[in-house]
Amino acid sequence: MKRLGILAAIFTILMLAGCKEKAGDLKDSRINLDGKWVQVANCAEGGPNPVAWLEIESNNIRSCVQQPGGTYNTFKGTIRPSDTYGNYKIDWSNGYQQNASYPVGVLKLLSLIDPSIQSTQCYTQNPSYPPNSQCQF
Repeated sequence: MKRLGILAAIFTILMLAGCKEKAGDLKDSRINLDGKWVQVANCAEGGPNPVAWLEIESNNIRSCVQQPGGTYNTFKGTIRPSDTYGNYKIDWSNGYQQNASYPVGVLKLLSLIDPSIQSTQCYTQNPSYPPNSQCQF
């Protein structure tokens, strides 16, 4: 009986040590998405297409998109990690929900996925293409 108790105690200690190690690894491996992002023409080549921008600060995300008439729409939202490393959920202020992934491809793009139609838009951090001055972040 004592041996069983000792084995249970050792097993518990090993499990707790493993959990602490995993939590530390997760903290060290967090991706920092903070900054300004510009949309790219397509997710494979990554050439800038400066008609849409994202700005991410902590868990806040703002989007600015140029409309066909030349006006700009802005939205605010919250970005949070999903249950899988490198995957995120975005809850926009207008009720729309999106998925995101980073890094995507060799260019390490941030992709926003529309789950209803499975379309993807990719963004890169490129200071040469800052958000348009008409974007009201």
